[in-house]
Amino acid sequence: MECEYKINGMELCIVLPRELDHHVADGIRQEADLLVDTYHIRRVVFDFCRTEFMDSSGIGVILGRYRSMKFSGGQIRAVNVASRPEQILKMSGLESIISMEGQ
Repeated sequence: MECEYKINGMELCIVLPRELDHHVADGIRQEADLLVDTYHIRRVVFDFCRTEFMDSSGIGVILGRYRSMKFSGGQIRAVNVASRPEQILKMSGLESIISMEGQ
């Protein structure tokens, strides 16, 4: 299973796949950007409940959405972050700019 996209008002929740790598990153970028523009989204929540692996492409997906949300006055959150993805987010410095909640 790839990603799930859930819209609730002005919030977009993206349930990420088991592996967030270069194979899926472009698709997530394109779909997320389309939904943000179409539905005037102001909050993006990345749900890591299924994610076991993430590489630099995954960091790029999150950082790109952070930049666009910051530009438009929106917010980014990461929820259900397991220990392995959490380590990568911390090493990349993303934990200092986005709200993170563990499992």
